Amino acid sequence: MARIRTIKPEFWTDGNVVKLSPLARLFFIGMWNFTLCDHGHVADDAFRLKLQILPTDDVDPDDLLGEIMAAGRVQRILDGDGRAYLHIKRFSDHQKIDPRWKTRCPACAQVDSLVPIETPVSLSEPQRDSAELALGRDGMGRDGKKTSSKPPASKEFDSFWASYPRKIGKDLARKAFEKALKRADPRTIMDGLETLRKEVAGKDQQFIPHPSSWLNAGRWQDEAPQGALLAVVPQQYGWANQ
Repeated sequence: MARIRTIKPEFWTDGNVVKLSPLARLFFIGMWNFTLCDHGHVADDAFRLKLQILPTDDVDPDDLLGEIMAAGRVQRILDGDGRAYLHIKRFSDHQKIDPRWKTRCPACAQVDSLVPIETPVSLSEPQRDSAELALGRDGMGRDGKKTSSKPPASKEFDSFWASYPRKIGKDLARKAFEKALKRADPRTIMDGLETLRKEVAGKDQQFIPHPSSWLNAGRWQDEAPQGALLAVVPQQYGWANQ
């Protein structure tokens, strides 16, 4: 059941929070309303959270959740039966707890068997056995041999990453870049990136969008600011001395 939550003034200047993109911050706050209990457990269903918090926004909830997890604000946990939940860290430190409200949270019922997963895991990937996670056997195949979890090398992404003016969330950016390639060719994306680089030259990093957010929003299609166009047109057409 959704509950009323509070926001402390310090939230807006928290060092980890200000690094999040605006929609990720809003998504994080929205998660508070839909916790299963006063201990910060949330159902591990990014799509459902998106419908509850940002129902009409064209955003990828997995990317927003991954951004929040990368900032250390939320972690994924498993109970003894292998069911996954999201846990908002230190949630009880910032919310007023009502002792009269008895929790029915299934995660709280198995609090002694909860196992944290420190690395963000895509919701599209099958969940691994909880015993495997407890032993730290990430990247082990069924035959016990080491398997690589590193994505295939991408020259196009490497070029994009090298040129992007704010290097944050590389794994999320790689995922977003692969999705973007289904909508546009690498040259088009890089042309849009060059427009962004000129637009943000000299600006503070906090005003530059995260690369994953920029890609997911299809912002390579943004038009250059009118002022920038006026500066280029006279030179291009030989009008500078007229």
